[in-house]
Amino acid sequence: MEPNNPETGRRSSGQGETDLSWSALLAAYRLGPKVDWSGLLIERLGPWLTRARQRLIAVPPFLDRDDIGQQLVLEVLRIAARWRPQSEDCWIPRKLVEAAERWVRKRLSRERSAQTLELNDQFYGAEVAEPVLLFDTPIGQASAEDLRVLYRVKVLGEPVAALAREAGITPRQMRQRVFAAGKRARAANAAGVDED
Repeated sequence: MEPNNPETGRRSSGQGETDLSWSALLAAYRLGPKVDWSGLLIERLGPWLTRARQRLIAVPPFLDRDDIGQQLVLEVLRIAARWRPQSEDCWIPRKLVEAAERWVRKRLSRERSAQTLELNDQFYGAEVAEPVLLFDTPIGQASAEDLRVLYRVKVLGEPVAALAREAGITPRQMRQRVFAAGKRARAANAAGVDED
């Protein structure tokens, strides 16, 4: 179905639609059924939208190039639905797309500033998250398992109840294990004292 031409009130032919001025096209989109006019508006804005999309930098993994393109189109349509241009007809597409680009750029900037980096084994090896050297270095009379438990509770801040569930014991038994591990770690290593 061809959209009505708001200036003449008649349906436009495919050729006649492209003859509309930018002001007339925006008025048609604003006043007429948006479904009928949105495709033509976006099609005619194609070169401006392409340049704007190239200037916007994606924020992976949350927003990729396609997301930016869709957001830009949605913002153009949102602005066009209420905007009444006061400039010459030739400046309308540029002003419309620049306004949409500014809005999308602000959203991307907020997304970048709110983005946090998660440390996981995919980006960093397990040896960085939990240094092997820490467990190979004797501290007092503590075993490597004692040091692992102390590290997870004291350094990583993991809840004792979670560690207890993992080990299949009660939280009270896990607290006793942590206390005993700390006591062994503080105990003087007789062999180490004699060597000094």
